[in-house]
Amino acid sequence: MKVLHLFVLIFAVFAFLTIGSLMIIISLHVLTMEDALLQVQDLYENPWQSFKIGASGILFIFVGILFSKMLVKETRSDNDMVLRGQWGYLTVSLKAVEDVARKGLRKFQEICDAKVKVEVRGNHLKILIGLSVLAGLDLQEFTRLVQGEVLRKMKHLVGEGFEIEMVVNVTGIVEPEAAVPVA
Repeated sequence: MKVLHLFVLIFAVFAFLTIGSLMIIISLHVLTMEDALLQVQDLYENPWQSFKIGASGILFIFVGILFSKMLVKETRSDNDMVLRGQWGYLTVSLKAVEDVARKGLRKFQEICDAKVKVEVRGNHLKILIGLSVLAGLDLQEFTRLVQGEVLRKMKHLVGEGFEIEMVVNVTGIVEPEAAVPVA
């Protein structure tokens, strides 16, 4: 039934495109309605002409399908990830994941500098965060808080059906007088 449904949809699309094109041609007075009817009548009377038009129509259909397939492939960004969740496939750009992680980090004034890297393998999302923080913090508790906040924002972005691994490393400690918080 699915294949038949696909053919019905394709036929409907091409029928509407053909009728629409014919209406545009007639409205621009490129071809009068009488001439169009004479051309169609000639097609029905001559089987060879009918075969040539049908073959060229099939050629145009295949070329159109190839062009549309290439267009769809070109519009998908290389920086997108396709994740499979409970409601189907979800396309999220890696830039969006990085932005959400940075947004979660902005909540903490103790962070002076942050580097975020995202890796995707199948349904597994790995987020690596390198932080420079102010001196005098309980680093274990602070990294736990950062992981919780960023993980909460990620789950809001991609949903529950994904494995999210997060690694938060403190790569530098800055003295409070030399620190300028990340905006």
